[in-house]
Amino acid sequence: MHLFFILFLTRIVWINGQSGNFPDCKSGPLSSFPICNQSLPSRQRALDLISRMTLVEKISHMITTSDAISRLGLPKYEWWSEALHGLAYSPGVFFGGDLPAATSFPMPINLGATFNMRLVHHIASIISTEARAFNNEDQAGLTFFTPNINIFRDPRWGRGQETPGEDPFLTSQYVYAFIQGLQRGDDERYLKIAGNCKHFDAYDLENWNGTSRHYFNAKVTDQDLVETYLPSFKTCIQDAQVASIMCSYNSINGIPACAHQFLLETIARESFHLNGFVVGDCGAIANILYTHHYRLTVEDTVAVALHAGTDLDCGIFYLLHLHDALNSKKIVETDIDQALMRTFDILIRLGWFDPPEQQIYRHLNKNNVNTLEARQLSLISAQESIVLLKNMNNALPLHIDQLMNKKIALIGPTADATVTMQGIYHGRAPFLIDPITGFKNLTTGKLINIEYARGCGISSYDEKDFAAAIELARSSDIVFFFGGIDHTIEDEGVDRKSITLPDIQLTLIQQLEKVTRSPLHIVIMSGSGIDLSYIRDSIQCSSLTWIGYPGQSGGLALATVIFGQYNPAGRLPITFYPASYVNEVSMFDMQMRPSPVNPGRTYKFYTGKAIYEFGYGLSYTTFNYTWNNNTIFSFYSIQSLIKNNSKTNRTLISLIRINVTNTGNMAGDDVVLAYVTPPNIIDGEIVPFKQLFGFERIHLAINETKEVFFPFTIEAALTIARDASKWLHPGLYHITIGQQRMFSIELEGQSTQWA
Repeated sequence: MHLFFILFLTRIVWINGQSGNFPDCKSGPLSSFPICNQSLPSRQRALDLISRMTLVEKISHMITTSDAISRLGLPKYEWWSEALHGLAYSPGVFFGGDLPAATSFPMPINLGATFNMRLVHHIASIISTEARAFNNEDQAGLTFFTPNINIFRDPRWGRGQETPGEDPFLTSQYVYAFIQGLQRGDDERYLKIAGNCKHFDAYDLENWNGTSRHYFNAKVTDQDLVETYLPSFKTCIQDAQVASIMCSYNSINGIPACAHQFLLETIARESFHLNGFVVGDCGAIANILYTHHYRLTVEDTVAVALHAGTDLDCGIFYLLHLHDALNSKKIVETDIDQALMRTFDILIRLGWFDPPEQQIYRHLNKNNVNTLEARQLSLISAQESIVLLKNMNNALPLHIDQLMNKKIALIGPTADATVTMQGIYHGRAPFLIDPITGFKNLTTGKLINIEYARGCGISSYDEKDFAAAIELARSSDIVFFFGGIDHTIEDEGVDRKSITLPDIQLTLIQQLEKVTRSPLHIVIMSGSGIDLSYIRDSIQCSSLTWIGYPGQSGGLALATVIFGQYNPAGRLPITFYPASYVNEVSMFDMQMRPSPVNPGRTYKFYTGKAIYEFGYGLSYTTFNYTWNNNTIFSFYSIQSLIKNNSKTNRTLISLIRINVTNTGNMAGDDVVLAYVTPPNIIDGEIVPFKQLFGFERIHLAINETKEVFFPFTIEAALTIARDASKWLHPGLYHITIGQQRMFSIELEGQSTQWA
């Protein structure tokens, strides 16, 4: 959904008012009908309401901006609201009056870096509370097109920042926590709000080498589809029970996603058991005809989308052409009824038709928005997401009590970043603490002089501000450079061509290195990987910190890390590739495994040398791992596993137990990552170098030890074959905790295909 389109529709909604009014089931026209009978199943209630609508009225409810039906007492409703990391500008959300702002949390790429799913759940719960408060004030809908759970396959993708990272297991854990936080609250009778997992599926290209997402045909092998592109959606639909999904703009193996009956009906509904509706990305149904040329007429386009299972059109194609499809007998009215049943069912489950006095969510208001809890959570989540990549000679943290009468220079284009810290799909934050303000807040009254010079822009090559920055650096005791990229380089509709730090920034860094009294500290803001090898290798750069897009309290969170009030523990949720990567593989190549024209993608298959690996991150303290099992080798029979357990993916093979000890001089968090390397398979299949199957974030005081458990299940041991079948193979499965190989499990017997 392109930002310009969002802003245009937002303007319309602002003028006309959001449809936050509710149907009156006490005394309104619907009150005597089954739609208002709470004892009936929700789908039965929905079907009765639909049976009372005229054809024209039905068609008006097949698009995201639905008309009111005054004779039935049915208010208008805007289906399209956004809440990726807080309520966001969209046709269904506006800010003003008693609700001028909403909490702006860090971007999902930051939340992935926390590896803390309890935190993710808490954030989603706060978002849904604020969403309900906005809805009760007619300033938001109840259906939110969030989260984005596509795999961050390629570092050039402009929307990768909207996702929690490159790993299917991490993304699956994230989406479960997020959807549970959005949809489930204190009243199990109702959905708190309705989430939407997008974009189904294999969507991760905006506009590259002249091909946009509206035209792109993603050629995906069955192996990659099952192993990489589907797992997060399976978790979202089957386990988290999301209320809706969004089919994407692109085609998949020649079939547009919103016309893909196998994808939407066979996989999403029949296999994953989707209990909700499918909405097409905004304009995606029209794309079936106009960009993919999958059908030749408007009537056939409506039919193929509707029969594939696309229930709701974010656009106007259905509005314009459903009549044509009916008249030509390409569809029948019951096709429309089925789609409407799925959408109205969700509104019923949200309590839209039920009396407000029996619903706790209907009583949330402005006092439940921008609370102290929400503000603290935004700060904590930003702190937990910060990744320390380099800390030469323990240059950080800085100790405030040793900085009296010192001068600290803050230089660079992101030192004063405010809205930029929010990333994309953001709303109006109640406040924005940029890094300069964060530094000054923590040093107030300490006789520490904080001064700022911009030095350069993000990417435009203009050295006119170099002189002031260099002079400030020359006269300062400590120098920080704040760089990175922003939405002009990575955004919806904007893919990167290069993954290097913009030349102007690198040039300024090199000039600052020549004049500083001590090595530079570098802070990078970005939603994707950058080749930071120069900074990594330079002895004139003492520290390197990645802060993603950290939200409303990002500057303060960073300052607490720099000055040692918070011990960083974030870990990269993506691989930072060398600059040459973009010349080695086309963005059009969806294959994950290496080939003669593909060096492989993500930490699981990349054959090159990463600048920084997935899962990398430093701390101000040190941790030691010890094995807590009786042996470093275990033996199991495949046939015994089958015989003694039901043949499910959750069958436990072994419980991995690790003792983690803080052996350093500062309390802090550790992110414990558990990987498995499967055995090599004789028939030539390429297996992952390793794959994540568990993680846990824990806090440890100095000298404290905690035990961490990781269940190693059949699911973690399965190998996906070329034909997408799942197999349990005999051989050695090596367990690695962090960077340390600690345990091996041998499975004996015959290779067995798993259901």
